[in-house]
Amino acid sequence: MSRCAKGQNVCTERQYDLVGRPGRRLESGFTLIELMVTVAIIAIIAAIAVPSYQGYISDSYRNQAAADAKVCALALERFYSEGFTYVGGESQCNTNSPTNGTAQYTLSVSTAVSSYTITASPVSGGSCSDASVECVQLDRDGTQTIL
Repeated sequence: MSRCAKGQNVCTERQYDLVGRPGRRLESGFTLIELMVTVAIIAIIAAIAVPSYQGYISDSYRNQAAADAKVCALALERFYSEGFTYVGGESQCNTNSPTNGTAQYTLSVSTAVSSYTITASPVSGGSCSDASVECVQLDRDGTQTIL
């Protein structure tokens, strides 16, 4: 905004605030403190959300392994109905879970003449006896156990 003094042909450029007083021009934008508070809030939300999401993904992979173990059990039952033995039926099962994409669990089948056990263990390693590793076991009678 420019104002000319009375009797002067040359006007000087001055800055005025919203009320019309001379002073600093209003700047738009965010201060560094406001940006840092926003970043801190986002970091806190991420620190809570990421582990929760990873737990959800781990649970979904384990549930998929249990479903794939049941599909394998159905294939073994079909094999049994043809020859009245489970021995040799291991080839009827897919050994990876999920069947498409990157395998997260491996299925191992142990058979006898009149029984079988399917165990799904994580690809990432670890023994099923470890407390941090969750394995799924399915027996011939339909008993599903989380080891």
